[in-house]
Amino acid sequence: MLPLLLAAGCAGDAGEPAEIPSDYAEIISAALWADDMTVSLSDDDMLTVGDDGVPDHDVLEAYALMDGTTTPVVTSTYTMTFPMAPVVATETTDTSGGAIGVAISGGRYFNPYEGDGTTVALDSNFEVDGVPFVDSCNAHPLPDGGDYHYHGVPYCITDVIDTDGAHSRLIGVLLDGFTVYGPWGDGGSPPTDLDACSGHTGVTPEFADAVYHYHLTETAPYSIPCYRGEVESTGMGPPA
Repeated sequence: MLPLLLAAGCAGDAGEPAEIPSDYAEIISAALWADDMTVSLSDDDMLTVGDDGVPDHDVLEAYALMDGTTTPVVTSTYTMTFPMAPVVATETTDTSGGAIGVAISGGRYFNPYEGDGTTVALDSNFEVDGVPFVDSCNAHPLPDGGDYHYHGVPYCITDVIDTDGAHSRLIGVLLDGFTVYGPWGDGGSPPTDLDACSGHTGVTPEFADAVYHYHLTETAPYSIPCYRGEVESTGMGPPA
């Protein structure tokens, strides 16, 4: 864990997190969630999301594993709950192995690393008999074929919903309740003021008033290395 100001680097550059708008929960629950996902909002502003773990975009027939074998993607039903009144923490918390958030496709977000906590998945792609470890969506399943997850920009989502020259659209939410976006900031360029958690405060297509949000990036760290918000669990399920 790092003190917030240190973790943010030049915290003023990223902007102090703005007050959560009153319609925050409603906007997120109305995002472009896949049709086969269950999305519900409780009276106390907790968002519950469920799915069979298989995204609504195409996946490969098989994925390479580090032991030299391959595996297909299989169903792995889950339910996750997110606070819709996220609170900025006094210290950031490192994201750990396992699911750190959910994507609108039904896939989930993992941090940049494999199970050893040091191997950066997107810098360590390889093939077994032509079968890749990580697909063109920057994703793969766990060794048992379950928990299909993204380690970076999920192009199978962003290529469909983002507009050239514009800010990326909302593509998910992390366990602390703050939202996730693709690689583009204002004007369709990569943001230059991201803090150490790959987040900043600004206007997005969904929020006319500035809100704190994360960006997945095309360069390291690719995924989200830490939570800026208060979080009860740093990761769900086995790391990989």
